[in-house]
Amino acid sequence: MNSITMTSILACSAVNPATTCMNARANTRANRRGMSIVEMLTVIGVIALLLAILLPALNVARRNALWGTSQANMKQIGQLLTLYAGENRDAIVPTAFDYRLNLGPGKVRSASPAGVAPPIGALNYGSWTDILWAHGEFGPLVYSSAVDPDLFWDYRFDSPDAALYASAWEDKNIFRSAEPLAHAKGGTGATPFGDGASVDEDGNPGYFGGNPFFDARPVATGTPNSGKFWTMGQIRRPEASMYIADSNVGELLGLSAQVLDPNNLTLDLVGVEYRYSGDITLMLFLDGHVDGFTQWENLLELEKELGVRVLDLDKNRFFPTQ
Repeated sequence: MNSITMTSILACSAVNPATTCMNARANTRANRRGMSIVEMLTVIGVIALLLAILLPALNVARRNALWGTSQANMKQIGQLLTLYAGENRDAIVPTAFDYRLNLGPGKVRSASPAGVAPPIGALNYGSWTDILWAHGEFGPLVYSSAVDPDLFWDYRFDSPDAALYASAWEDKNIFRSAEPLAHAKGGTGATPFGDGASVDEDGNPGYFGGNPFFDARPVATGTPNSGKFWTMGQIRRPEASMYIADSNVGELLGLSAQVLDPNNLTLDLVGVEYRYSGDITLMLFLDGHVDGFTQWENLLELEKELGVRVLDLDKNRFFPTQ
């Protein structure tokens, strides 16, 4: 009881101890009364309402930030493609390669240290990420085998893969999306080494999958459109020619049919993931710009309605005009 209240009680007792003092004590008890159950429930309800309003907005803001980071990553990849072309006679980095039978297969995915096999895939076999990782000199990053610590792979000529992420590596990798992979295909491993990302890769940064048009692997081991190397000068419309897109299968997208028939209305890309707010997928084009697209029905719609070229990029169109 504070001094003011005590003074009031002493004063009232001198005037009318039977009535006035009783009222003073009642007022003192009323001043000390806590919140009622109704008031507490009201406060809790207001807080719950505010959370219901704010949490979705915060989630959208977070996902928009991830979208922005993924866009920035793709733009950096576009710059690397331009630098690579400038240093390699206008060549476009193949989205998949197989140099195992070459007399001089080069350094990309070569044994480092000598004699040690990579944790995933064969030597001299890989994707566009491996070429750009080695060309940009982003390594080395040491990976040690959980079975034998003496067997390590330093990633000088190999881009980070599922084995490296499994070792708790969390550094930045511009060749992957900022949005975590949440709908892995559940295959034997990420393309081009397997038929699709395995389910235990969910939670890793999402993949960017390359356009199978640029698959330079031999026809017998590649996609229906494989077997060729391309230069920038051969591409009719770089601003409309897709190079990579968000993917849930790995670093190379697939095609829904083995025969590339322009009259096939079901022909489509396989493995594109719509992972951002509004079910958007991002694409990088050969001119370096990045754009987002909602889901389409087939490649015909993608080319004619959305203006995105995937196949026959050395020609004016893949699908007939009528």
